[in-house]
Amino acid sequence: MKIAFWSPIHGQTGTTSNILVTAIITGMIYRKKSLLTQTQFSFNNLEAPLVGSNSKNEGTTDYFRDVGLDSLIRSFKAAKLDRDAIENCCISLSNTNLSLLPGTSKNNKDFFEFEMSTVLLNILKTMEGFHDVLFMDISAGDNALSMQIIEDSNLTVVNLNQNMGVVDGFFANHRENIKGKVFYLFGNYDCNSKYNINNIRRRYKEITISNSGVIPYNTSFLDAQCDGKVIDFMKENILCGKNDSNWYFIHKAKSATDKIRRLTGANTNRVERI
Repeated sequence: MKIAFWSPIHGQTGTTSNILVTAIITGMIYRKKSLLTQTQFSFNNLEAPLVGSNSKNEGTTDYFRDVGLDSLIRSFKAAKLDRDAIENCCISLSNTNLSLLPGTSKNNKDFFEFEMSTVLLNILKTMEGFHDVLFMDISAGDNALSMQIIEDSNLTVVNLNQNMGVVDGFFANHRENIKGKVFYLFGNYDCNSKYNINNIRRRYKEITISNSGVIPYNTSFLDAQCDGKVIDFMKENILCGKNDSNWYFIHKAKSATDKIRRLTGANTNRVERI
């Protein structure tokens, strides 16, 4: 199963935060073997919240030399990919059932996107054979590669926020380009806003209870991203009780993940112990 996380705009809807928390919940609570990757060239900040650095940071060349998307593409061109080749290009995140395939470290955007457009779908198909779920953080807007991935995916998670101009803009300018099943996910969510999820659903009839969810703003989770300790945060809080300060965040994130799985036809049986 391939799930693409996309937004009509960059940097406002919490796309990376949203994919991190839903991928980790899928691995830890549903015990599904999952792979997390990205196809962004300029804004590839997916790795740092998980491992403390990303493939574009200065001084990390050695760390990412033999792993990541670039290494996987080299392996694909050299020979048929197998389980070992894929796993050797990934970073296993301990006790999560989740692997990270870091993004590109290339400096030429045109070459990167051309190369990706020629080999990516075949690589994704191969990786899908060895994982239950592929989570893909793709470039915002009408990026050609993103549209290609969306068309090939089982579900597109459209990341939005409570700025009605953003939502209006999506339906006016982008909705027709998003093929297949769609889930609407509102990041950095504030339940005290006039534009809460119930009012948004009333305003936009295409957004329903079953195809939408929220990931609330949470200061501790944001700090964990900045510190490269998202996995630690989730391990400490994923089973927290109702009296815990992080319960609302975790509860809504689990609910959104449930709905995403249900929309793809996957089972929603949780393993509520770690």
